[in-house]
Amino acid sequence: MQAAERLKDTVEERLARGSAEDWTNYDFEKLSEEILNVTSVSLSVSTLKRFFGKVKYSSSPSISTLNALAVFAGFADWRQFENSTGKTGQKVEPLEHKPTVPIRKRILPLRGYLFSGISVVLVVFALIYWKSMPRYDPADFTFSSKTVLSSGLPNSVIFDYEASGIKDSDSAFISQTWDVRRKYAIDKNARHHSSIYYYPGYFRAKLMAGEQVLKEHDIQIMTDGWLGLVTAPWGERPLYFEKAEIAKAGAIEVSEDLLQRYNLSLHPDLPEVRLYNQANLQGFYTDNFEFETEVRSGFSEGKAACQRVDIYLQAKNDILIMALSRPECVGDLFLGGFGVGTNSREEDLSGLGSELNDWVKVKVTCVDREIRFYANGKLVYQNHIANPAIEIVGVQYRFEGPGGVRNTRLVSGEKVWAAE
Repeated sequence: MQAAERLKDTVEERLARGSAEDWTNYDFEKLSEEILNVTSVSLSVSTLKRFFGKVKYSSSPSISTLNALAVFAGFADWRQFENSTGKTGQKVEPLEHKPTVPIRKRILPLRGYLFSGISVVLVVFALIYWKSMPRYDPADFTFSSKTVLSSGLPNSVIFDYEASGIKDSDSAFISQTWDVRRKYAIDKNARHHSSIYYYPGYFRAKLMAGEQVLKEHDIQIMTDGWLGLVTAPWGERPLYFEKAEIAKAGAIEVSEDLLQRYNLSLHPDLPEVRLYNQANLQGFYTDNFEFETEVRSGFSEGKAACQRVDIYLQAKNDILIMALSRPECVGDLFLGGFGVGTNSREEDLSGLGSELNDWVKVKVTCVDREIRFYANGKLVYQNHIANPAIEIVGVQYRFEGPGGVRNTRLVSGEKVWAAE
């Protein structure tokens, strides 16, 4: 068996989701996430599908792809994996799990054991202290950015930086978001780096030397009113809908017919549909507000049996999430935001169960930091928020397949924002 075929089998076994021949797009997304968690390398779903033969591709996998998969499989790199099977084809264990030098048994005096143990502890603490110590003065670096568009997606961001003071022993990175695993290597002696943002939101970009954050600042990627899209794997372009395609008689909706027009099948897997309205709001704060909206799913076949809908109220570096489903699926829901929350394993959230073929009214209020969640006029959960008050900047909705929203309104004192 060729090494690449063995690597496929090993990755299948490590992921434990059965044969790759039966994997859906969701399984490949999970594999991409697990590889990122283990290796800090992001492999796209399309790259993984090509490797496993789900998509026809004439070229061989790149060495960086093979290295990442080999590390995920438990080896140091692709070359070590390739050499881990002898001429007989019998698989052996990863080399790092085997001692490379025979260990001779010998008895040390008790004092020797104590001395060795103390030395190891001191070395470990020294390494931890050294790694945690800031190695650079952030004042020696600069980091700023500008967006190409004032609103609308996709949108490019031009980062300007001065990072020549980073030592040759450290790599220089820019992280576009709060998730520093998704970082991009940059030339420390250059001055500019461009990135594309495919989704709206409020992000915190970081200039990094190794693991140390040198500088950071916020970036807001705004929509031009409502935006509807179908998500894609990380780093790939989503499918954007025109405004005229989703605006329907007082509602914003991605319908089943619209998805079929773009040849998007709802069986066996569901496309993830999102609706955004991200604006330059001012004066709406998380400790005193009233948020109202109505949602519906309208599709309950196949894997959409639960008709799950997630509602997000986006604030600067904070977020509120409220999940809805059909009544029979309320055992796997959660809600919360701004420092408090709960889930259906800890609290009775049956009030979040609704017939989502019809419009469901949702309301969230916060008065003097006391937050309350309502669905169809029924109080579902309340608590006292813990996080500092910050400004609210927009809304987001996530659907399993088709979905729609209407009558979205945010109130804070005399200020009113109606999402249009």
